[in-house]
Amino acid sequence: MSPHVRESTALPTFFIIGAPKAGTTSLHFYLDQHPQIQMSSIKEPNYFAPTFVAADERWRIGSIDDYERLFDPAFAVRGEASPGYSMYPLREGVPERIKQQVPTAKFVYLVRDPVDRTVSHYHQLVASNGERRPLEEVLEDLSDPRSPCVCASLYALQLELYLHHFPFESVLVVDHAELLTDRRATLSKIFAFLGVEDTLDSSNFDVEILKSSERRTYPPRLAGFVELTVQPRLRWLPSQARRRLRRSAERLVLPPLRTSPLSDVMRSRLAELYEGEAQRLRALTGQTFSSWSV
Repeated sequence: MSPHVRESTALPTFFIIGAPKAGTTSLHFYLDQHPQIQMSSIKEPNYFAPTFVAADERWRIGSIDDYERLFDPAFAVRGEASPGYSMYPLREGVPERIKQQVPTAKFVYLVRDPVDRTVSHYHQLVASNGERRPLEEVLEDLSDPRSPCVCASLYALQLELYLHHFPFESVLVVDHAELLTDRRATLSKIFAFLGVEDTLDSSNFDVEILKSSERRTYPPRLAGFVELTVQPRLRWLPSQARRRLRRSAERLVLPPLRTSPLSDVMRSRLAELYEGEAQRLRALTGQTFSSWSV
């Protein structure tokens, strides 16, 4: 064993690596319903993802001891979901870090129509990160490789970075559209990939998490306060109860998220930007992604 690899019985065996706004929160919840799978109590610990601004450190579990406490070694299959793991070059070196600590890891990579994902990412920044610039202004410079709205839609690039360090068989790419329209079959495929009972069914698989119609707009810094101060105090509650409580409070005090339409000109620019990436992803995976706009 490499001297840099820290032996542990309580690290994840698989990762949901993204993409942001492609259903990772829902998938984390669905997998947590499986009695043979243990998902981290904190979604998005981002332990293996370096921060890109100093303030971002607050969103990350930085201690290996704190990270290991998220996982129960009594389970053979343990996972976490950090979409920041597929946001190169905004976050660099993630596959390498995972390879050092979990060399036999498996990965589930949820992807979505890249244009739609980009717009949804912008709305997430408005809802939770205090972004107040218009959509077209945020997307004006599509050449910026570190734009979070853009880099996370470069799926082929992100996948290739993992395939430099892990075998193709260790990565399962899943179309977000299939999770929406054929959920049980899609979950069965993911369960089989993870090596657990793949015929499990649950009424909780009908639950839809973070629907667009439920999104609210937080004032700047309030979302961070809720995530860092309020939510940790409520972790003793079951996840569904926490979610209902949070949604009820949000409806009482926060305005609905106002979505911004994408102009035809900007949609064409994004489609042109992502077309080559989408074709490379199809070539890498053999999947058609037939519902996508590119």
